Amino acid sequence: MTLTYQLDQNDFLQHQLFLASKTNRIKKRRTKSWLIVSGTMFLLAFMFYQSNNSFLSYYFLVFGIVTLIFYPLYQRQQYKNHYAKFIADTYKNRFGQTANIHFSENAIETNDITGESKINLSELENVTETGEYFYASLKIGSHLIIPKSKISDVSQLRQELRQLCQRLKINFIEDLNWKWK
Repeated sequence: MTLTYQLDQNDFLQHQLFLASKTNRIKKRRTKSWLIVSGTMFLLAFMFYQSNNSFLSYYFLVFGIVTLIFYPLYQRQQYKNHYAKFIADTYKNRFGQTANIHFSENAIETNDITGESKINLSELENVTETGEYFYASLKIGSHLIIPKSKISDVSQLRQELRQLCQRLKINFIEDLNWKWK
């Protein structure tokens, strides 16, 4: 099977956000940051309460509740903006360039602006399907991004990838409800 498509800035952004949402280190960092900010507000509220400064005590209590509720939304947008800037700088020359991927019996052959490569199927770690993409993860840590919106027959590709995963005895992961949170 041969696929031909073009990746745009949003495709790279969704890929980076997907990786960030699946990386334990980043998930822990986000949780830790959220708890530190909220905890600091509650600690300040308690300290001002102890010193009989009720105005600042209530102020930091309310601000602590606000950060407990809304900080994850703020943080989500900050990460998205960070990755968008990173992608705009790093991948700007790859936007809109045609990429070809051919799945042969023993390898995945890619051809794009960066050149041609042949990836042994034994280097494939897993394939993940989200609502909008297929991500083929390689053991070396890189991924092939296959946007569903730019493929003519998604069901045939899904079937081919499932068969490939069964043959290689690797996981085909369905995460159809994935969203950046």
